[in-house]
Amino acid sequence: MKELIRKFTMGHPKQMTEPVIWYFLEGFTVGFPAVAVYFAINLFITYFNNPSIIFDKGYWNIALWLAGFFLLQLTVSTVTFLKTFLPGALNSAQNKKDFIQKIKRLPLGFFSKTRSGELINTFTGDFLAIEQGMVGSFTGLFGVVFSCILTSVFMFWFNWKMALAFYIALPISAIIILISFKVLGNLIVSSRTAKDNTAEALNEYLSGMKILRSYNQIGKGFSKLEDAYKNLKDISIRGETLGGSFLGFALTFARAGLPLMCFAGTYLIVGGEIGLTEFLSIIIIGTKIISPLLTWIRYTAILRMQYVSATRIDNVMRKKELGGEKSIQVKDLGDIEFEHTGFSYLPEKNVIDDISCTFKKNSLTAIVGPSGGGKSTILKLIARFWDVKSGSIKIGGVSLNEINPDQWLKHISMVLQEVYLFHDTIRENIMFGNKNATEEDMIRASKLAGCHEFIEKLPEGYNTIVGEGGSTLSGGEKQRISIARAILKNAPILLLDEPTASLDSKNEVLVQKAISNLVKDKTVIMIAHRLKTIKNADKIIVLDKGRIVEEGRHSELLEKQGLYARLWYLQNKSKEWKISL
Repeated sequence: MKELIRKFTMGHPKQMTEPVIWYFLEGFTVGFPAVAVYFAINLFITYFNNPSIIFDKGYWNIALWLAGFFLLQLTVSTVTFLKTFLPGALNSAQNKKDFIQKIKRLPLGFFSKTRSGELINTFTGDFLAIEQGMVGSFTGLFGVVFSCILTSVFMFWFNWKMALAFYIALPISAIIILISFKVLGNLIVSSRTAKDNTAEALNEYLSGMKILRSYNQIGKGFSKLEDAYKNLKDISIRGETLGGSFLGFALTFARAGLPLMCFAGTYLIVGGEIGLTEFLSIIIIGTKIISPLLTWIRYTAILRMQYVSATRIDNVMRKKELGGEKSIQVKDLGDIEFEHTGFSYLPEKNVIDDISCTFKKNSLTAIVGPSGGGKSTILKLIARFWDVKSGSIKIGGVSLNEINPDQWLKHISMVLQEVYLFHDTIRENIMFGNKNATEEDMIRASKLAGCHEFIEKLPEGYNTIVGEGGSTLSGGEKQRISIARAILKNAPILLLDEPTASLDSKNEVLVQKAISNLVKDKTVIMIAHRLKTIKNADKIIVLDKGRIVEEGRHSELLEKQGLYARLWYLQNKSKEWKISL
C-alpha cells in the first residue's frame, strides 16, 4: 500500500490526507443512516400496532435524528466533492510541473531511448488516469470500504446468519478480480504501448509530410499510421471484452448476495428464528450495502489500470538526473579542460576515447575531422547534455559534474546543426535567447547574423509566424535566426556546430565577421567542415575516430602534412571539379 500511495502521489503522500478523511466521513454518513433504518422500521411497525405512539416524544426525537443525518450526509458529500476534486486538479497541475522539471534535468540519453509518443501519452493519458484515481477510484476507495465495513458490522450484529448469506458469494467475486489482474496485466501494458506507437506514428507522419510527399510515399506513411491504429483497436477490443467479462461476472456474484440473503431470511422466518420486522430491516440494510460494494469492485478493477499509468510516470521520476549543486559566476569561468575523457552512446562503442585537451578562455578553438569522429559529441558534453563515462571535464579547475546544469547553461549559447524554431513570430524566436533584450539589441544581433535583410523583406517582418520547427523558412534562414538568438543571449561561452554549413557565400562572410567580433571576451568552440572558415582560429583540434590526432594553428598543421593537410588539400581540389554534361 505504501508503494501504491507513493506512485499515485508522486512522492507526496500528504496529497491524499484530506481527500481520504473526507471520504471516510462520507462513508460514515452513508453507512450510519442505513443502520438507523433498522430502528425506523421497528418504530414503523410499532406505530401500526399502536397509532398513539406518534405523539410519543421519543418517536419524534428519532425522526429528527434521521433527518439530521440525511442533512449531514448531503453537507458532507458536497464538501467532500469540493475538498477532493479542486485540490486534485491543483495537485495534478503541480505534479505535471514536477514532471516537466524532472525531464529538464535528465540527460539527453533519456530522450534518445524514449520515444516522443511515449512521453506525450504519459503527460496526457497517464496523468489524467492518476488524477481520476486521486479524486475518485483510489481515495474514494477508502470511504467506500469504510462504509461497507461499518454497515456490515451492524448487519452481522443484527443477524449473522443473513449477513453470512449476503457475503457467501463475495469470495468468488474477489477471486475473479484477482484472476483478471493476472490475465489483464500484460494486456493493459500492451494497450499503453500501442497508444505510444500510435502517437509516435501520427507525430512522424505529420512531421515527415514534406519527405513523404517528395518521395511520393504518403500512402506508405499513412499505412504505418493505419497499422498502428488497427493494432490499438485490436488490443482495445480484447481488453474491453476480457475486462468487461471479468467485471461483469464479479459484479453478478456480488449482486447475488441480496437474493441469497432473502432466501436465508425466509428460511429463518419459517423456522421461527426471526420476525418479519427484523427480516425487512436487514434486507433494507443489504440494499444499502450493495451500492458501495459494487463501487468497491469497480474501483478495484479501475485501480489496476491506473496503477500502470502511475508506474509509467514513476519510472520517469526515478531516472537518474544530472547531478551538481555548485553555482559558478562569470568571473570564475576559466579554461575548459578535458582530462582523459571518454564517452559512448552505446556500451560497446566509444564515440570519444581518452581525450585530453584545453579550450582556452576568450579564444576561438575549432574542431575538425571526418564525419562520425565525435566533434558534435564534444560540444554536447561541454553543454552537459550528457555526463562523461570516464575522465572529467573541468571549468576553471571545477569538475563540470559538480556544477548545477541549469546554472551552467546560463553561461552558454549554442548553434547546432539541427536548428529548431518554435511556432511563433521571428521576433519571439530571436528574443528567446534573452527575454530582457531591447528591440535595438535584437535587430543588432540579427544584422550580425546576416538575417535582418531577409526578415525585413517578409510581409510581416519580425512579426512573421514561422511554422513548427521553422518549416516555413529555408535551412539557411533558420540557421541565421538561430545564430542571432545565440548572439543576443551574449553568453561568455559560445558553441557553434557548423554554423555556416547552410549559408551561401555572401552570408557566410557576414557570419564569419560576426564570429570574429564574438571572439572578443568570449570562449568560442566551433565545429567546421569548411576549413577556410577557421583558418584564423587560435587553435584547431583534429579528431579522427574519437581521438585527437593533431592540434595547433592552421599554418602549423599544414606543415605537419597530416590529416588536416589532406583535408585542406581535398577541399581546395574539389573547387576545381566541374560537372560534365
